[in-house]
Amino acid sequence: MSVVGMPGYQESAAGWIPADWAPLSLGAVASVRKDKGVAKQGVPCVELEHVEPETGRLLGWDSSGTQASIKTAFKRGDVLFGKLRPYLRKYAIAPFDGICTTEILAIHPRDGQSDSQFLFHLMQGDGVFATVEALSYGTKMPRVSWADLSDLVLGIPPLPEQQKIAAILTAVDDKLDVIARQIEATQTLKRGLMQTLFSCGVGSQDGNGRWVPHAEFKDSELGEIPATWVLTTLGSVCDGALQTGPFGSQLHANEYQDDGVPVLMPKDLVKCRATLATAARISPARAEELSKHKLFVGDLLFSRRGDVARFALIDKESAGALCGTGCLKARPSAAHSPAFIAHLLQLDVVRAWLEQNAVGQTMPNMNTGILSSLPLVVPVGRQEQDEIARLLDSVDSKLQVLAAKQSHHQTLKRGLMQKLLTGEWRVNLDPSATGT
Repeated sequence: MSVVGMPGYQESAAGWIPADWAPLSLGAVASVRKDKGVAKQGVPCVELEHVEPETGRLLGWDSSGTQASIKTAFKRGDVLFGKLRPYLRKYAIAPFDGICTTEILAIHPRDGQSDSQFLFHLMQGDGVFATVEALSYGTKMPRVSWADLSDLVLGIPPLPEQQKIAAILTAVDDKLDVIARQIEATQTLKRGLMQTLFSCGVGSQDGNGRWVPHAEFKDSELGEIPATWVLTTLGSVCDGALQTGPFGSQLHANEYQDDGVPVLMPKDLVKCRATLATAARISPARAEELSKHKLFVGDLLFSRRGDVARFALIDKESAGALCGTGCLKARPSAAHSPAFIAHLLQLDVVRAWLEQNAVGQTMPNMNTGILSSLPLVVPVGRQEQDEIARLLDSVDSKLQVLAAKQSHHQTLKRGLMQKLLTGEWRVNLDPSATGT
């Protein structure tokens, strides 16, 4: 809905805003701290890397007192705004008094002019960041100055409305923070579970179907494993079924089109799964000519260059796509669980092996010969492989549910910000808050 020309709205330097809002410069409602501070033992020192992009979460700080150079002193409730590479959207609201790098602006509201939480959300708005990017200067390390930011004209509601808007958006932020912590805890659980399962296994089932743990263990190239497990290679697991995707001479860029059969590239391998939404496509007729590169459920698709530890397990959704240029595919034999191998490939020691054995100075490259020799450890029986995969899949399912919830609330917040910070949606205020 457009508010242009609607009753109760006014045209201003900040665009169309409610009639009772004021078009004010950022400098009129906020200022930056200029007090200097020195790093001391126990004093929280915030650097840009401590701020999580786009979420407004402060992930940590340094309090060792070893940080060199003079810093900017900030107060609890200040908006910490990363002026270096502002396109990263690094901002946070300070939960304590401390110091920060001079690449962070410590912005605080002027008394009676703005609410700290409202200012925090206002600085996150797409309109603000579009202006910030336009005002940035410098090619390699762009930055923005407070002198430019302070002239930015924004629609500012009366203080009670600012506080109500901030309360709504902060409630969504609190929910996002809870979800983020749940994701972190689940990821930690998975790392611990992987360490246990790939070093101890689950054992074997007795006549009553109960799992009896392994009693004997041995050392291997990938660490301690059950004595009955075998050290093998990806080539053996796949019975040699490894194949390079089509070369550029076989599939040209001008053959790609908007519709058709997906052709998966390294960029489409995200979180160990294939993302069809970003994939290039070719006509079904052309895909039939390249049918030897067709992917089936259970295939493993690897990046052939760049991040050579990047891979995806092909599922029902991505089956039928083609292995594209820049990828390698591997097909585990029937005696091996593709899901088990996919989880095994996520171990740090396996990823490190791939990175260390890639060839090329400028950009790491992988080939079928190197990939075939990748050392793996597997249970002799498919049954134990499937059980380990099932346990880890259950954790991944929980992570997927949490990721969907996170995405939903992020979309909700973006929508609320667009409506509330422009005045398109008005909030109901308690009459006592306005003094009427």
